[in-house]
Amino acid sequence: MKISKLNEAADVAAVLDAARKRSEEILEILRSVAEDLPGLDSDIVIGVNGSVARREATSGSDVDLFFLTLSGDLGATKLAQDEYRKSLMAKGIKMPAHGGVFESPLRTTQLTATIGGEDDTNTYITRRMLYLLEGEWVANKEGFNTLRCELIARYISEDLDDQKIVRFFLNDVIRYWRTICVDFENKTADATKPRAIRLVKLRLSRMLLYVAGIAAARQTVDRDAVGKRRELAELLSIPPLERLAHIHGQDKMIQVQALYATFLSALDSAEVRTKLELPGTEGLSTHEFEQLSEVARDFKIELLNLLNMDAGGDPLMEALLL
Repeated sequence: MKISKLNEAADVAAVLDAARKRSEEILEILRSVAEDLPGLDSDIVIGVNGSVARREATSGSDVDLFFLTLSGDLGATKLAQDEYRKSLMAKGIKMPAHGGVFESPLRTTQLTATIGGEDDTNTYITRRMLYLLEGEWVANKEGFNTLRCELIARYISEDLDDQKIVRFFLNDVIRYWRTICVDFENKTADATKPRAIRLVKLRLSRMLLYVAGIAAARQTVDRDAVGKRRELAELLSIPPLERLAHIHGQDKMIQVQALYATFLSALDSAEVRTKLELPGTEGLSTHEFEQLSEVARDFKIELLNLLNMDAGGDPLMEALLL
């Protein structure tokens, strides 16, 4: 199947608007079902990551839910989580496969107290960074936003100089990006697991998340600690693609949005997804993967331009930057 790059503003807007509309419809279902969930109280925070949270859901998207508990009663939270997922599946909501990092609920202190060190496992850094960089509330909006502020406060000390960037947060964003790049090789080592679709997502949606995170960090310069915390909280509450437009202006986002809309349009095609989800390395030899790889290369160049980061054609510099 030929994947045509979207160039017309109307076509780009149509794809992005459709993805946002689909995401909002799913969010509405998630929230309404949560309201009717027995036993759900202010102790539990339900959130969602992934394409729904980023407002870019396509026909093949599943729903990456997570449960957190404020008091620490993991048993009761797990029961609520299981009941909630059953209710969603009964409504036709697609759940992710079992066994992922969001399979079990966490105490909120497990996110706020463990940043760095031997105890900061891949599970913790993944859940913490996705919470901040793309997370959206489903139930207990107040608790969700409070936790975001508490996490940001852990990264930004009260005595941080105005002219300094929030380097602690920035380093964790960079560490998370490098972690998922390294984990990609581990997760696709199994010859039965599809490599193509994971690689396409790494180069586009994951890279977008990374760049939107470091762009937000840069906006904290020349503010006092309170201002840095407030600015970061406000920016991280905006979906990544919209966040970049908010920071850099719509005019500078035209090519970035066009390439990203091309990617979303391709993922929305069952035919394309089938090719990308071929087992092992089979998908890498498809015409669809080749075309999306070209989109990803152009996307990376546009992101570098957006950040005013000229790699000068040096492949090492490009690899270090993104």
